[in-house]
Amino acid sequence: MYISLTQGGLAPGCTRSHRVVGEAHARGTFHLLTQSADLLSTTRLLMTAVLMIRTNKGTDNTNMQLLCDTIQSYAKKHGQLKQATARMVQLAMLFLRAPEKSGFNLPGSLYAVIEKDSLSGQPASESMAVDEEDKQQGDEPDRSGKEDDRVLMLTERGRTIGDTGLSEDAKMQLMKTLQEVTEGKVFLEVERARVSRLLSDQLYAHGEVNQAADTLQELAVETFGSMDRREKVEFILEQMRLNVERSDFHRVNMLSRKIHTKFFEDEAQHDLKLLYYELMIKTGMHDDKPLDVCKYYREVRNTPRVQADEEKSRDALRHAIIFLVLAPFDPEQSDLMGRVEASEPLDTVPEYKSLLKCFTTPELMRWPGIEALFGPMLRALPVFSGSKEGEKRWKQLHTRVVEYNLQVIAKYYTKIRLCRLAQLLDLTADQAEEALADLVVKKTIHARIDRPAGLINFEPRMSDDEVLNQWSNDMSKLLQTVEKVSHLVEKEWAIHRAGLVVKANE
Repeated sequence: MYISLTQGGLAPGCTRSHRVVGEAHARGTFHLLTQSADLLSTTRLLMTAVLMIRTNKGTDNTNMQLLCDTIQSYAKKHGQLKQATARMVQLAMLFLRAPEKSGFNLPGSLYAVIEKDSLSGQPASESMAVDEEDKQQGDEPDRSGKEDDRVLMLTERGRTIGDTGLSEDAKMQLMKTLQEVTEGKVFLEVERARVSRLLSDQLYAHGEVNQAADTLQELAVETFGSMDRREKVEFILEQMRLNVERSDFHRVNMLSRKIHTKFFEDEAQHDLKLLYYELMIKTGMHDDKPLDVCKYYREVRNTPRVQADEEKSRDALRHAIIFLVLAPFDPEQSDLMGRVEASEPLDTVPEYKSLLKCFTTPELMRWPGIEALFGPMLRALPVFSGSKEGEKRWKQLHTRVVEYNLQVIAKYYTKIRLCRLAQLLDLTADQAEEALADLVVKKTIHARIDRPAGLINFEPRMSDDEVLNQWSNDMSKLLQTVEKVSHLVEKEWAIHRAGLVVKANE
């Protein structure tokens, strides 16, 4: 393998080999005359071409158009080794990051890396000669993908250069080029995901939230076999965050199902766990699912790093209790109330313990008393702040108090007048009737309203089976009665006939 080089020039003092390489770099015409089957040589060629374009006129004057065109042409070349293309793309991606200090003792010039292997001491020409000798002997070319010292040196050179001298527009151009290069290539799926993430971050920094989110949505990283699991979760969480930013909560729910919560059991992943549940809390609050929000806050509180911070732990427990009492009544909500009351350290939040106890004790709650006792404390929280959503939740709390009182009344009363019911609920007659009708529709309680009489009957309605059983019992009792009456009639007739016979004998 060798490179055809054309006219150009370098600064005086450079060696002829430097001048030749510089001439090619000045015009940007790297023309591959022969294509080697040797993976390492091909990899070094592609990486060298990219690095020379990046550094020919200094890192501050990189010909970005030439660099992008070169990457595209080499990536599209028919029969190009996949591993070599991958290394070239990975090198180009280093130009999108901040420069790092190298752990290698790199030569002062890029051309020293090209001409000889400074670490092994084997000249490049000798290495190529060995490759040719192996080829003549019929040995199979090296396609293992292992890295030699020169590949590592080229990579380190790119890492030390980083994004030095590149403007935001230049980096944007390079990112879009890498997106095009990696599109549809399975062996570059991880690189494509990472470039898309960088491009999304760039768009988000410029306030283009929708474009940033759309850039990531097309990638299904959960199917990438070569990507680390933590990186997958980080990527999905970023997708969720951007969709929360643009209020696309339907897509957030879809993305959340791609993350298995067992992944968060590892303590090393608890930072991602907290981020995940933070996003899910926002989603649950938007979807008006207080019971789910309660569960999310409990998961947050059960995280060791949150438990280590007493204030954060208490705050999570407070919010769990608040959203638990805001949740509509159902068997799951009732069961969760019992478990929270039995297992959570409620003594650390005594005021909220009292609030929860009001909803677990079968006694009537007067709304004016609840508002006076807990109102100042709850109103100070962002959940019940003066915003539109805060006022909506405060009305929900009032509704839950009314619904709980109706369940208590239905438990102790069989019949009650509507005016008395309204008095117990601190509502008008119309409001009390509406609240009762809502619970009846939800099948939380059973009630029948006699509006002309103003009477409410809480006697439970019998099911079809119960009606049939009652009818069967009634029929059985009826038949038994008929049988008994028939027996008594026969007895009386027998006595009467016996009396007639005695009189006749006399």
